[in-house]
Amino acid sequence: MGKARKRTIVTIGLMTLFAIIILLFYYYWTNRVTPLEDASTENLTETEKILAEDLENEYPATARETVKVFAGVMKALYNEPKDEEIEPLALKIRELYDEEFLKNNPEDTYLTYLKTDIAEWQDKDRRITNFLLVNDEQEQESEVEGVKYSLNYVSFTIQENIKFTETWKILLRQDEKKRWKVLGWEFVAEE
Repeated sequence: MGKARKRTIVTIGLMTLFAIIILLFYYYWTNRVTPLEDASTENLTETEKILAEDLENEYPATARETVKVFAGVMKALYNEPKDEEIEPLALKIRELYDEEFLKNNPEDTYLTYLKTDIAEWQDKDRRITNFLLVNDEQEQESEVEGVKYSLNYVSFTIQENIKFTETWKILLRQDEKKRWKVLGWEFVAEE
């Protein structure tokens, strides 16, 4: 074997080795998962975003923000949720509820009622498609015996044959950690 032939074989071998290294690097680069992509919420559904919220460490700072989170969870619950999403969403919204509300609505009773209510909505082909926090001028804050209360309004767009809106009055109470908790709500009849 001549020197030229050996050089050709060595060159082809090195080029093949470099090509394999480049292909392996390309494969690694395209199939890697970066922490930045994992932390991204861009590709998550609204329900996944809600469930990913850490309300223990990043609780809404104001009554209005609490109502916004509450309304978002209600929208997710009443907009054709998957069966496996109902319970996690219900547990998430319970994190927003006042202790008194939680005592009066034990978890198992609450879940049973909620699943029945959602099933009734689905039977009627009824769902919440959007929500809007009503003007902050209508919000009312008061203090009774050293405890702060806030009254907020949210308007839900509901689809059932036609679209219409319902306005709910949400009562919140500030707990000992200065967190606004949902004490209750009621439908506001149109005047």
